[in-house]
Amino acid sequence: MSKIGVGVGDEFPLDDGAAKSAAAGETPRTPEDDRAEFEEWKRRRDAWRAQRETWRAQREEWRSRRREWKDQWRAQRRQWRDDLRYGPEGARYPHPFFFGHGPWRIIGIVAAIALIVFALSHIGYVLVGVAAVALLFAAYHHHGHDPFDFGPRDYSRPVTTPPPATTASVPKPRGPEGS
Repeated sequence: MSKIGVGVGDEFPLDDGAAKSAAAGETPRTPEDDRAEFEEWKRRRDAWRAQRETWRAQREEWRSRRREWKDQWRAQRRQWRDDLRYGPEGARYPHPFFFGHGPWRIIGIVAAIALIVFALSHIGYVLVGVAAVALLFAAYHHHGHDPFDFGPRDYSRPVTTPPPATTASVPKPRGPEGS
């Protein structure tokens, strides 16, 4: 809402900052000062852009070098793969990875699946077998029993028994009747 006869600047005078800067003792800014500040800003901007361009050029050089290295590595890897597949003279070798080629690969996969199913369905037997091997291992390493010695026992060898355990003297407890 406006009042009749009151202009915009009458009620709210325009503050351009000149009164504050004059009261603070500063000299008012001139267009030459603004132009000098703008020129300084342009120099800083150009320096920053030049530095950014050098960074971009360096990054692009690194990326091109990395691409070159990857291409060299891929070519070397292809050469190794071809040497494995065809041999240095070009003779065809069976592929050494994952059960060979053709029907041998299918037979190997079926055999692996059958072995896994057999092991899971006979888990009790597998656990008993592992326990038996563990017992034989313990008997051999702790008691000197060799489970694979099927011949007659050789009693001419001296039996080496461990020395008896030393008993440390234990002090008597002190109490009302021990003191």
